[in-house]
Amino acid sequence: MRMTALHLLLLCPGALSLPTRYPPKPPAGVKGLYWDRTSLKQRIHYEVAEPPKGPSDSAPILLLNGFGVGSFTWHRNMAALAASTGSSVYAMDYVGQGASWPVDCDDGNAESEQGLRYAIDDWKAQAAEFIDAIVLRGASPDACVHLVGNSAGGLLAALLAAEPGSRVASLCLLNATPVWGSNLPGWDGRLPGPAVPRAIGRYLYDRMRDRANIAEMLEQVYAAPEQAEPLVEQIRAVTDASEGGHAAFASILWSPPATLPGGAGGFEALLQLCGCDALLLYGADDPWCSPPFGRAAARALTRRACAGERRTELVLLSPAGHCPHHEAPEAANAILSRWVKGQPPLASADAATEAFGRVSASRAQSEGELEPQTPWEGLLTGMLS
Repeated sequence: MRMTALHLLLLCPGALSLPTRYPPKPPAGVKGLYWDRTSLKQRIHYEVAEPPKGPSDSAPILLLNGFGVGSFTWHRNMAALAASTGSSVYAMDYVGQGASWPVDCDDGNAESEQGLRYAIDDWKAQAAEFIDAIVLRGASPDACVHLVGNSAGGLLAALLAAEPGSRVASLCLLNATPVWGSNLPGWDGRLPGPAVPRAIGRYLYDRMRDRANIAEMLEQVYAAPEQAEPLVEQIRAVTDASEGGHAAFASILWSPPATLPGGAGGFEALLQLCGCDALLLYGADDPWCSPPFGRAAARALTRRACAGERRTELVLLSPAGHCPHHEAPEAANAILSRWVKGQPPLASADAATEAFGRVSASRAQSEGELEPQTPWEGLLTGMLS
């Protein structure tokens, strides 16, 4: 699973450093907290929404965002999901992004940063530890969590769900990125970095955090760009006062792809290792992780050894792009709520479509709807997964 530097740049509308105005104030029903990951000298920012009626027996939900942003991209979902499901709902910033950083971070030079690498394997380890230490703290050994991942967070969720003995109740992928990691030559991404990668990372980082560039990138991946307007300032705020962003970005550019459980040969093989129910909720108007990738993922899931025992659903939202939970929260919240409660994703078990205001949801109901729709579709998705 390889991602070139060019692909990475295209998937980075935001950037990574900690500003004085970050994190933003959470909405009503959401609380911002910190988890001290003392063994690695890191302080991790996370947010939680508790059900209004108090704790319940419902499994908690962990929301995993894409790259270059933070838990704030779930603010339109967290309180609503907690209220409708009775579950505690969590989201966190990955280390090296948002407000999660090594203690006394100094752009790759601090003691806490020595040997640190901002790679997806490291974010996976952080997420797994977060589940045990925070999300399922004090729960019984057989307690599980629902994972919901968007973009790179979708790949991260699949990596967690594919691990043998994972504590995952169900998996929901929202326009999941099937590949990650450039693995550029000359450095393994561990800090401190060599002079050339650091210089390249600094240059590209500063070009990308221009407000006009952020707005342009968001406009490309939102079907209704006005829904993305608040993100321009929120993403810019993440980059205004850097203490580690330049070094982190360079490390991300040079870091390797994910280590796949069981020697899986790509994203589709990875999905076949996931032994839980799986929902693919894709924005149909995403130019990057488009419906062909959703269909390919659904085909892979239906080939699992446990396919006869586990649910696999593909639902397309339109108009909606790369971040359907943020662009179409009414639809996404309703479908996700039904999903984690074990209900059909649409209002009727037999329904093929459902309207949510301006957004329409379309559910694949036959194997034929999962097949490639054009001659090139299978070739494209196979090359990139």
